[in-house]
Amino acid sequence: MSGAAAPTIPGEMRADITTSVNGGALTVSIGGALVLDTVGGVHEALEAPLARGPRAIRLELAKVTRLDASGVSVAVGLHRFAKSMGIPLEIAGVEGDRKLLVDLALRGQDPATPPRPIGFTREVGQAAAGIWELLVDLLRFAGEVTVIALQIVRRPALLRLRDTLAAMARHGTDAVPVVGLLGFLIGAIIAFQTYDPMAKYGAKLQVADVVAVSIVRELGPLITAIILAGRSGSAFAAEIGTMKVTQELDALRTFGIDPVRFLVIPRMLATVIVTPMLAVYASALGVLGGFTVLGPKGITFTQYLVEVRDVLTVGGFLQGLAKAAVFALLVSAIGCLAGMRTGQGPGAVGLSTTRAVVAGIVAIIVADSILGSFFYTLGI
Repeated sequence: MSGAAAPTIPGEMRADITTSVNGGALTVSIGGALVLDTVGGVHEALEAPLARGPRAIRLELAKVTRLDASGVSVAVGLHRFAKSMGIPLEIAGVEGDRKLLVDLALRGQDPATPPRPIGFTREVGQAAAGIWELLVDLLRFAGEVTVIALQIVRRPALLRLRDTLAAMARHGTDAVPVVGLLGFLIGAIIAFQTYDPMAKYGAKLQVADVVAVSIVRELGPLITAIILAGRSGSAFAAEIGTMKVTQELDALRTFGIDPVRFLVIPRMLATVIVTPMLAVYASALGVLGGFTVLGPKGITFTQYLVEVRDVLTVGGFLQGLAKAAVFALLVSAIGCLAGMRTGQGPGAVGLSTTRAVVAGIVAIIVADSILGSFFYTLGI
C-alpha cells in the first residue's frame, strides 16, 4: 500500500486532497471546499496520480464541506478518464442534493450507441403498424365525434355557437381571396390549354363545356379542399396540439369538460358549413376565368353562359357540393385528431401539423377517386 498527501490548495477556499494507491487502485479523498476557486488546483494535483495508470479509481467526497457545479467537474474529469482507460470508477460520500448534482453532471457523458440500421422489411412493418394505429385512432375519434354530435342534436344548447361562428369567419371568410384567385386562374388555364386543340376541330365553343364541367364537378371542390388542408387542417393541429403540450386538454378534462365537444365540434361544423360555399365561389370564378380566355377569341358572354347552362346539370352541381362537404369533414377530422395525438417535446406540434396536412391531402385524393367512381356508377 502506498499513499501520498497532496499540498493544500492555497486561498481563502481550501481543498485538501489525499491520494493513495492500493493494488493498483487509486483512491482520491477530497476535503474542504470544492468550488470554482479551488477546482483548478485539484485538477493539477490529480495529474501525477492519473499519469501512473491506475487500474481503478475511487473518489471520496464525504469530507467536502462545499460543492458547486464547478467542483463537480472533478468527478466528470475522472469519469471521462476512467471511460477512456476502460477502468471502473466509484464515487462515494455524496448524498441528497450533492448526489443529484453529481448524477446530473455525469448523465450524458457516455457516448450514445448508434442505432442499428433498420432493414427494409422492418421499415415496411413499422409503417404498416403506424398506419393501422392511425386508422384505429381515427375510427375511435369518429365514433366519439358521432356520439357527441347526436347529443348536440338532442340538446342544441351544448353547441358552442360563438366558437363555431368565429371558426367560420377565420376558416371561411379569410380564405375567400386565395380560393377565388386560384379558382379564377385554374379556369383560365384550362380554357387556354384546351382552346387550340379543340379549335382545330371547330369546337371552340365546347371549351366552355370543358371548363364548366371540370371546374364545377372536380377542380372547384378539390382546390378548395387542398387550400383547406393547408390553412385550416394545419391550424387545427397546431392549436389543439399546443394545448395538448401545455396540458390545457388535461385541465379541461379535470374540470369535467369534454375537449371534443369544447374544441373539435365547433371547428368541424364550421368547416363543413363554409367549405361547400367556398367551392361554389371557386367554381363561379373558375367559369369566369375561362371566359377571360374565350372572350378575346370572339365568343360573346351570352354564348358562353348559354353553353355553360346547357352542359351543367343539377346532379353535377350537387356532386361538387357533396364532394366539398366530404373533403371538409375529412380534413377537419384529421387536423383535430393530429392535434389530439400530439406528443411531448419542442418539435411535437410541428410534426403534428405536418402530419395533418399530408394526411389531409392524401385523404382528399383518395376520397375524390372513390366519390368519382360512385357518382359515375350512378350516372350523375
